[in-house]
Formats: sequence, structure tokens, C-alpha cells
Amino acid sequence: MLSHLLLMRHAKSSWSNGELSDHERPLNDRGRRAACAVGAALTARGYAPEIIWSSDSKRTRETAMHLIRAIPGAQTVNYNSEFYHASVETVLRVCGQEIEPSQPLMLLGHNPGWSDLHEYFTGQAHNYPTGACTVLTRKQNGISDWLNPAAWTYADLILPRELDA
Repeated sequence: MLSHLLLMRHAKSSWSNGELSDHERPLNDRGRRAACAVGAALTARGYAPEIIWSSDSKRTRETAMHLIRAIPGAQTVNYNSEFYHASVETVLRVCGQEIEPSQPLMLLGHNPGWSDLHEYFTGQAHNYPTGACTVLTRKQNGISDWLNPAAWTYADLILPRELDA
């Protein structure tokens, strides 16, 4: 059974090259620093993911790579084109096609879907800036559906600006 579920919006991206499509925009320097800082904070707090399911955009790919550089041990990253600007319903449908992982899992994507996911799982609306990461802990309440909000307890919200990233 999954112990932690993490929801993370990609780190800050660059708008410096107007010729790039939205899908191909990379991280900027601040975004790279923030992704590393969030990875270090997740590790220090005992929440580091072992599996990352991510959008396939350039900025989410780069966020994942900077995260795992800051997390000891091997992580698995799976990229899914359906996570690119996905709604809550799309994310839940895609995740529902998978068996509940046994290792800590991060879902990495974009707003507005990820702020909506935060609200879906926590019941609380929140301004969800780039690099924000929600940490949920699995309840031992017998709920077998891992995508049911009642199966989770809100544990933490990590914001890059609070990490001096």
C-alpha cells in the first residue's frame, strides 16, 4: 500500500524564447534551484518519492530530473502525455488505470489541474504556485480505493519560496 502521495506543480519555467511552444518551454534558473530545494526538503522530511508520474512537457521533465538529483537512491520516472494540462478527472482516470504503487508516488504536472488536485484530496483551495508540493499520508482506515480523498491525510505543503530557492 502506498504510504505517501505527493502532488507537485512543475517548477518555474522560462518565457525567454517566444518561438518555443508551451510544451517545449524549459525551466529558468530559479525553477532549477527550486526543484532541487524541494527534492532536498522532501528527503529531509521523509517524504521523498520513489516513483514519479509526470507530464511529458519539457519543464516537468526538467523538474523531475532536478528533483531526483536531490533525492538519494534510484527513482523511477514515467512520462505521460495525458498529464499535460490535465484536469482532475483526467488525472484520476489515468491513475485509476494503474495498480496502487507500494512506494511513495509523486504526480507532477500543471495548473489549473494540480491546484484542483490539491483541493480534491485536501478539501482546501490553495493558491498553488510553481514548485508547490502537497504531501498526503495514507490513512489506515480500510479504504481500498487509493484515489478516494478519504484514504488520505494532508501532511505538508512545501513551497519553494519558503525554502529560499
